[in-house]
Amino acid sequence: MDTLITVSIMALMLFATSGSARAATLLVSNQMQTRGNVPVFVTCHPIPELSKSIPVGQHTLIEIPARAGGNENAEASRVLPHTKCIGTFYAKAHNAKPYEMWYELYDSDKEYCKDSCVIAVKDDGFYRWNHRNIMWDKIPPKIWF
Repeated sequence: MDTLITVSIMALMLFATSGSARAATLLVSNQMQTRGNVPVFVTCHPIPELSKSIPVGQHTLIEIPARAGGNENAEASRVLPHTKCIGTFYAKAHNAKPYEMWYELYDSDKEYCKDSCVIAVKDDGFYRWNHRNIMWDKIPPKIWF
């Protein structure tokens, strides 16, 4: 396995077990080789909306909080509803854009990567590290109509 990926997985495990109250941590690594000029975005809803661009050769840690308001004990804080993070090429994700291809990286209602997720972006799509099978699972693309 690539050294960067190994170090990234170990770093993510450290962050995920640090005792924080966040719902999940995503580590997204842009490993594209031949499509280096294609922008990659990760957009999460509703945190309020968080969107990050991941440059080629870089990795980004995205923390998804369990509560809005930043303070676990404040009465103003509230538990966040269903949270979803999606990956796109070329442009930030917009639900209203017809025929836009997107990849579901994280969904708080699904069992995969509840606490931590390692995502690799390659020339042919997005991949999620499968902790159980110790392998990369290709994330199938979806299209808004």
